[in-house]
Amino acid sequence: MPSTVAIEQLGTRPLPPNTAVCIGAFDGLHLGHQALLARARTLAPHTALVTFEPHPMRVLAPERAPRLLQTQLQRLRVAGHLGVERVVLLPFDSSTALTAPEAFAENVFVQGLNPAAVVVGGDFRFGHRRAGTPQRLAALLGDTPVSVVDAVPPPDPSPTPAAAPEPMRKLGSTDVRRAVAEGAVERARAMLGRHYAIAGRVVHGDARGRTLGFRTANVEVDNELLPPPGVYATILSVWSPDAPDFGAVWASVSNLGTRPTFTDSDAPLRLECHVLDHDLGERLYDAQVEVAFVAKLRPEQRFESAAALTAQIQQDATRGRAHIDAAAIAAIVPPGLPHPTPS
Repeated sequence: MPSTVAIEQLGTRPLPPNTAVCIGAFDGLHLGHQALLARARTLAPHTALVTFEPHPMRVLAPERAPRLLQTQLQRLRVAGHLGVERVVLLPFDSSTALTAPEAFAENVFVQGLNPAAVVVGGDFRFGHRRAGTPQRLAALLGDTPVSVVDAVPPPDPSPTPAAAPEPMRKLGSTDVRRAVAEGAVERARAMLGRHYAIAGRVVHGDARGRTLGFRTANVEVDNELLPPPGVYATILSVWSPDAPDFGAVWASVSNLGTRPTFTDSDAPLRLECHVLDHDLGERLYDAQVEVAFVAKLRPEQRFESAAALTAQIQQDATRGRAHIDAAAIAAIVPPGLPHPTPS
C-alpha cells in the first residue's frame, strides 16, 4: 500500500489549526527524532516538522558540514510514513545565524507558524550563538506549550550486563552516518527503525550483467552518503508514478563499487542492483527507485575470469535471498505519491 508523503512548506505562514511542531535538523529521522514525533502526537491531532535549508553547518562551518543521510524527497517520504503531515523548511543563511532568540521565537512561532505546541530535545538551542534553550523558548512562547523530550540512547548491539554502567549517550545522526560509512547497515537499521536507503534513477549501463546471466539496474545515485564498496543484500522499490512497476518492491543483491574485474581501480563508484527471481528487461530505465541496504555480504573483489565472477554472483544471490524475509521487507518505507507543494 503506498505511504503518504509529507507536504513541503517553504517559510513561516500559519500551519493548519491544532498542529504540534517538532523543530530540529532531522537528518535521517532516526529513533531519537521519532521520540519527538511520538510526543507531538500526544499533544495535537496534526504534526509538522520544522527544519532548516540548507543544513546550518553548511553556512556556519562548511568544511565540517556532514554528508546528509537523506535527500529532501526521502525526508518527505519518511516523514509522511511516520505520520508527519507537513515539513516546514526555514531558510538558513548568515543573517539567520545572527538572529536573537527573542526575534527567532517571535518571527517563526508567534507571528509565523502559530503552532498548538512545540516539541524539542533537551539539547535544542536556537538563535545567535545558540543562546536560546528549551526553557527560554517556553518563556518566550507564553501560552503555547513547549514539551522537552529526553534523549534516546543508541541501541547497544552487544550488551554486557557485567560491565560497569556508562553515562547515557544520546543517539544522533552522526552515529547513523558512522554506521553507514563503515558498512554496518544492520546497525544503521537499529538506529533508524528502517533500512538505510539511497535513491536514484535507473540509467543505461554497459549491459555486461546480461551477458553474465544476471541483468542489473544501474542506479544513478542522488544521496551524498554511501556505504563502502561491497556486495549487499538489498530491497529495490520503484517510486516513479508513471513507471509500469510503480509501487513494486523486490528482493535484490547489489554491487556498489568500481567493478575491478572489468575496470581500473580508480573508476567511479557505481551501484548495480540485480533483482532476484525476476527478469525486468528494460522496463526500469529512467524510473526513480530506492535501494534499501539490508546486510553486507562481502567486500568487492577482483576475479580472474567472468566465469569465476558468475559463480560468485550465484552464491551472493543465495546468501542475499536468505537475508530478505517478511521482516526485512517491513523495514522499508513503501513507495508513495507526493502531495503537491503549496504555493
